[in-house]
Amino acid sequence: MLSNLLTIGRSALATSQAWVNVTGDNIANADTEGYNRRYVVQKEAATVTINNNQYGLGSNAEQVLRFFDKFLEDNFLNESTISNRWTEQDNIMETLESIFNEANTSGLSDSIDQFFNAWQKLALSPEDPSVRTSVLTSGQTLDDMFASMQRSVKTIQDEMNVSIQESVDRINEISKAIAALNKKIGEVTISEVTNPNALYDQRDMLVEELATLVDIKTVDSGMGNYRVQLSTGQPLVDALKVYSVDFEGPQAENRLTADSPFEGTINFQGSDDFEYALEVVEAGNLGEAEFRVSIDGGVTWLMGDNGKELHLKTPSLTSGTESDAILVKDLSISFTFDSASGNTYLNKGDAFDIVPKKGLYWIEPTRGPENITPQITMTGTDNENRVHGGKMTSYFTIRDDVCGRYMDEMDALAKTIVWEVNRLHTQGSGTEKLTYATGQNRIPDKGNPLGKATSGNVFYDKMQAGNTNFYFYNAKTDAYLGTAQFDFSADGLSGSVNFKPEEHSLEDVMKAFNAISVTYQDGTTTKTVKPFKAEIQDDKLLLRLTYEASTEGISFAFGEDTTGILAALGLNSFFSGDDASSFALSTDLSNDYTRISAGRVNGGYEVNEGDNTIANAIGALATKNVTINTFWRTTSQSIPEYYAGLVATVGSDKVHTETNKAYHATLAQSMLERKESVTGVNLDEEMANLVKYQASYKAAAKLITTADEMLGVLIGLKQ
Repeated sequence: MLSNLLTIGRSALATSQAWVNVTGDNIANADTEGYNRRYVVQKEAATVTINNNQYGLGSNAEQVLRFFDKFLEDNFLNESTISNRWTEQDNIMETLESIFNEANTSGLSDSIDQFFNAWQKLALSPEDPSVRTSVLTSGQTLDDMFASMQRSVKTIQDEMNVSIQESVDRINEISKAIAALNKKIGEVTISEVTNPNALYDQRDMLVEELATLVDIKTVDSGMGNYRVQLSTGQPLVDALKVYSVDFEGPQAENRLTADSPFEGTINFQGSDDFEYALEVVEAGNLGEAEFRVSIDGGVTWLMGDNGKELHLKTPSLTSGTESDAILVKDLSISFTFDSASGNTYLNKGDAFDIVPKKGLYWIEPTRGPENITPQITMTGTDNENRVHGGKMTSYFTIRDDVCGRYMDEMDALAKTIVWEVNRLHTQGSGTEKLTYATGQNRIPDKGNPLGKATSGNVFYDKMQAGNTNFYFYNAKTDAYLGTAQFDFSADGLSGSVNFKPEEHSLEDVMKAFNAISVTYQDGTTTKTVKPFKAEIQDDKLLLRLTYEASTEGISFAFGEDTTGILAALGLNSFFSGDDASSFALSTDLSNDYTRISAGRVNGGYEVNEGDNTIANAIGALATKNVTINTFWRTTSQSIPEYYAGLVATVGSDKVHTETNKAYHATLAQSMLERKESVTGVNLDEEMANLVKYQASYKAAAKLITTADEMLGVLIGLKQ
């Protein structure tokens, strides 16, 4: 019995010493980042039976474990990834909001007002050179403002690309480091004996850092069998195996129905901030089948100017292996085949995905890259099948959804200004008659009808069937010579007299210009002259006088155009371009205020010096409701009101990020405090434990001393 007492004392002494050591370690690491409070797993030692009674042999300090709650850790990781997303996004929105701040700066809103005010002043003094110069200056200022804002937004997008690449690199580094720790943990762990707590802490710190970058989940099966996966299920680390993510360039793929006979591939040129999903809605061969387009994974579909879902015909084959290209939003899309025998029939439901930008991909060696790029739908919700947490999501959201959406709004605004101003300006006349006109807008496919998207004409859906008036004058005397219109039934052309956008191409328009003739009286001589020499250069229509017309001293003016063809081609236009980045003054009038159309040819075939018809109409655009189409929505409001709405949207987005930042930061802090209440070191508690286990140590020592004295007495009795 006395020997058992010594055993009990020795075990109590060892256990107390273990507790003192662990408590001291906790105190020493109270401020160490990532340190989890430790404790000793203490169990009763074996028992012995003496005289039918059981007696214990003390206690054993079996192992040292961490205070760790998986439920609290998972909740903290989840809130941390959400909080980091909104905190980072709100910080970036601070900069982005300043670009659209119209409160204390002369921004785009002020430039738009000045532009229309200049036209209203021109309507009062249409012959005044200084007022005409002011119109050009205001147009150039508007151009500069669009360009400046576009550059500023593009700079933020470029910065996001840098941040994304850095985050991708760090995610891959962390994944490798976690796998290395898994290996070490598996090597040194002995179940219920050895626990590498320091390694666990290191791994947890890496996982917590990873959660700030991207949304993840963890599964711990013990012995180093630890899995870290994206919230969408793709693993980053599976025990010792490491998977990577990559920031890859533009790409496209087919998503065909099971019984689809289609054997081609989709191609595209251009770039955009959104992914495109094309879905066939009417079956048929290329050139017959129709498709719709989504830029948010099929949640919503692009709209036409008529406010209805936009359906486009697939382009026709131009050869055995290649189709025409069709303009869809910012992309030129076509199809190719490996051989002339490729089947071009598309089933309803056949789909194609285009990612015209750099995106985030999970790399699986046997199946290839899988698109996990964060995506926000037009309804404002996350695509749950993609990454949707952490700083990485904020970078993609700012780059694509926020900047992309703002730039689409800016592009729609710029395109509307170009069209509405040019639609009026092209039908007017300046203070001098013309001897040439340069088309400002490119038509990439000169053989396809201008009213079809396959022509590449960005204003293809705005033109109508009709005709255009041209007036001819004696350049020296300004005497009226005659009037002409297009005749698309003339020699070398086929069809009706009038222009039909669904039938006539840029080449047809060029031929129609060249077929125009004017008959006039020169003294007693009747002359018939072909005034125009039209040709296509750099995909633009260039209109000059023929040698004969130039020799005869003929000049011309544009008149009423019921088709919109002049504005579509940019002939006699005020602006060129079709979006915020290409928005500019027409090259023909950038340094020639005499070409500004303040008036128009009247019923007497004259342009009076004080005519302000066109200037009045353009000035009235400041308050006139116009149709503005951003593909996913169509609005009817004035140009200043539309931009004011965009500024309000930016402010609303900033409030949205601020609200989410504050809310989720509070939740994350709450989760951290709950987690640290379990895992963190409380010095007061540890000091109390130190006193407690120091007393236990003394008591154990006293027990040994007592046993030793009892043993001495027993030995003394024998003597």
